[in-house]
Amino acid sequence: MDWGRVLAATGDVLRGISDAAIVEKWLEKDDEDAFIAIVAQVSTSSTGEVDRLDAALLSLAASNSRADMRRRLVKFYAVFKIAEMRRYREFRGFPQLSVRPATRRNERKLPWAPS
Repeated sequence: MDWGRVLAATGDVLRGISDAAIVEKWLEKDDEDAFIAIVAQVSTSSTGEVDRLDAALLSLAASNSRADMRRRLVKFYAVFKIAEMRRYREFRGFPQLSVRPATRRNERKLPWAPS
């Protein structure tokens, strides 16, 4: 057994849980306090942490089944990207998600929609 790979995978899982916990704390706040917390998080995190949280927040925003929660997470993501752009003084792009989140439009097969 390759313990290095096992420990690396465990670390990835824990980081994912950590990212979800950070976003959950933002969701517990009102929007203004959440925006302040998002800017503080982006400003004080390492570049790797910012990249990981960027991907996690985008994935959560894109895949949440509740429309009101999705809208709120998209607002959080917009604030996150603005804070990131201010920190790095450039737009760093969007993360590549490994799995395209399902949306209602993707799930329905419309005769006029391209496949």
